Amino acid sequence: MKLGLDEVLTLLAAIEQDYPWLTEELPFDENALRRLVVADLLERDAMLHQQGVTAEDRQLVYLVSTARLVLDNLLLYLRLMRHETLPDEQLGEVRQLMQRLERGEGRE
Repeated sequence: MKLGLDEVLTLLAAIEQDYPWLTEELPFDENALRRLVVADLLERDAMLHQQGVTAEDRQLVYLVSTARLVLDNLLLYLRLMRHETLPDEQLGEVRQLMQRLERGEGRE
């Protein structure tokens, strides 16, 4: 199924209802940021498709890209924790992840 910009933005908005994006401190138009990011992702997808990359290989690209973004986000949270207290929900998520790492999950 091929989705356009507006459809992806609608799906993103649905996700953000459960996990709001905290932007009140940032001097940016959050809708413009969303449109920019989603448009870039759709362009990348179209480019991979035009290059003949299979759907399976594109899915692998997205999986690896998502893993990288989650790791980047985790590092940002850990850096923030040094300087300020995170909201309880985010702090709980970081603690859960750290407990999983301490148990050795993710290691081969």
